[in-house]
Amino acid sequence: MKLTHYIFVLTLSLFAGMVMGSCDTKLECSLLGDLLEMAIKHKSPGKFCQCQSRTKIPAFSSILTKPQTPGDNGVIKFDKTVTNIHNGYNPTTGIFTAPVAGVYQFSYTVMTVAGKYLHVYLSYNNTKQQSVWLKGSSHETGTANILNLKKGDHIEVKSHGSHTIHSDSNNLYSSFSGYLIAQ
Repeated sequence: MKLTHYIFVLTLSLFAGMVMGSCDTKLECSLLGDLLEMAIKHKSPGKFCQCQSRTKIPAFSSILTKPQTPGDNGVIKFDKTVTNIHNGYNPTTGIFTAPVAGVYQFSYTVMTVAGKYLHVYLSYNNTKQQSVWLKGSSHETGTANILNLKKGDHIEVKSHGSHTIHSDSNNLYSSFSGYLIAQ
């Protein structure tokens, strides 16, 4: 049993030595990546793969629990936070503030009130980035943007005009989320 353990550790150490200094995207943040990192630390303390763990990656997800009419250029306050790693999203203001610089993926989904217009946009430091305009005979949804942010940059979803965004506590139709994809 001990010999098998040593052979396994030796094999991992040798393999880890071959990839030391870089993170293969296929291995990044995977179980094998974690095993390789442990093996490299064992073999050469202080030299290891710089893969980020889940607790280090800023991420948030929030939902709207009731209809909201924020007014022209008003921020939509997605009031129920599901995930908020690094506390970048503030449900009271509806604003995400980048806790670290990097490339972020953002996504929002909004639903119209049945048969009504809805025009919203993603705002980056108070500059319009992307718009969604909806008008239908029933409820409609519209969605999404990748942005390179500096620490402290602000992202929010705003209403263009005085439109109502639909959602309720039983059927959570509208949401806003984002996460760091690269530094």
